[in-house]
Amino acid sequence: MKRLGLIAAAGVVAGGGFALWQADRVASVAAGYFAKVSCSEIFVAGRSASAVADGDFHGISPAFDYLKYKIDPSEKFVTASLFGFGGAKAIYRSGYGCTLVRGGAPEAVPALTPIEGKPLPEAKAGTPATRNDVDYAAIERAMDAAFADKEAATRSILVVKDGAVLAERYAEGFTAQTPFLSWSMAKSVTATMVGAAVLRGLIDIETPAPVAEWQGDKAREAISWNNLLQMQSGLAFDETYDDPNSDVSQMLFRARDAGGVAARQKLAHAPGTFWSYSSGTTNLIQRTLRETLEANDVGYHAFARDAVLGPLGAASFTLEPDASGTFIGSSFIYATARDWAKLGMLYLNDGVVDGLRVLPEGWSRYVAAPASASNAFYGAQFWLNHPGTDGRAKYMPGVPDEAYLMAGHEGQYVLIVPDKNMIIVRTGMTRSKAPMPAVAPAFAAIYAAVP
Repeated sequence: MKRLGLIAAAGVVAGGGFALWQADRVASVAAGYFAKVSCSEIFVAGRSASAVADGDFHGISPAFDYLKYKIDPSEKFVTASLFGFGGAKAIYRSGYGCTLVRGGAPEAVPALTPIEGKPLPEAKAGTPATRNDVDYAAIERAMDAAFADKEAATRSILVVKDGAVLAERYAEGFTAQTPFLSWSMAKSVTATMVGAAVLRGLIDIETPAPVAEWQGDKAREAISWNNLLQMQSGLAFDETYDDPNSDVSQMLFRARDAGGVAARQKLAHAPGTFWSYSSGTTNLIQRTLRETLEANDVGYHAFARDAVLGPLGAASFTLEPDASGTFIGSSFIYATARDWAKLGMLYLNDGVVDGLRVLPEGWSRYVAAPASASNAFYGAQFWLNHPGTDGRAKYMPGVPDEAYLMAGHEGQYVLIVPDKNMIIVRTGMTRSKAPMPAVAPAFAAIYAAVP
């Protein structure tokens, strides 16, 4: 009996230890989310600490109501914890935004040379360059409706045609100078960086991606850059955002090396045969791109600026790294609405800006071509507007099938409309309803207003 009692007691202790471990694991996701996002919104986007802390975390989880946090405006960091569990700290570094401190101090990163910004010309109603063939009143009505929907919580809408601004509006607390969080629009930036590397002969997307964890594993060694870009790697990955134990939650808010989370996943399907949306895949692309560039003596941290953003004059872009120093290319990039539009314009112009080719010829067609197993709604780190092969309706009725877009959590969009040489940028915090159905009517109305 005494032996059985000792065994039972040991089980209770073991169970308690597991419960504490699990509590810390879950709490660290909530604390990491708050610390990282609030740090970036305050020190990158330039918003007030009170507006961010009091307004940006409702409707996610009740846990956020019980977080204890500290925002240090002089040292530029944010800490958070939940009932003493899951302590998290995010620090701001100039040029790199905010990074969660995980597994020790973040890796040192080189100083970055600022980008020289280039303004977009104005063709709004009432300006000297007004386009008389545009129905500005219809665009204004579409914007009125979009901003009036408080549940949609639209923060910006920008319309650019032929490289000039037709219309622009911002919610209270936001301006044309406010950098907006990408969430998964960042994936399209990652694809753009890969395209720039392809142009330089550093990557062949049809070849296997050189991932160290896969060496000796013939099945995973066969995964190509193209498989990764099209989300058809076959790797298992749980992209459930409201589960703190999911792969994506643990990767974004607890991991030191985001790309390593995907690299260690098992193969669930043969490469190229199954489509599955995975932020881990994109972070693995970023990590593998970094290793490829550095193996060729190309500076990784300045690459996006030197190869793409500098020529665009997109000075507001901030790519935020994980603690290992690799950009979290799935989710954490900031830029103004106008600079997001400049990136979209690069795709309208087949990778050429001011006569300089920065992406391979045909790269725009490549990212907008449906991945074979995606039911026609996904290309290469871009979403598509085609109807599904199984009869699924397209995302944006009233907008052509050929339109494609960068898209992010809670309704961040850069819509690329080739037939009208037009870009529509929309940012917001659409949390209590599905973002695309809330935004699609505005896209359709604006499209119809522009000849």
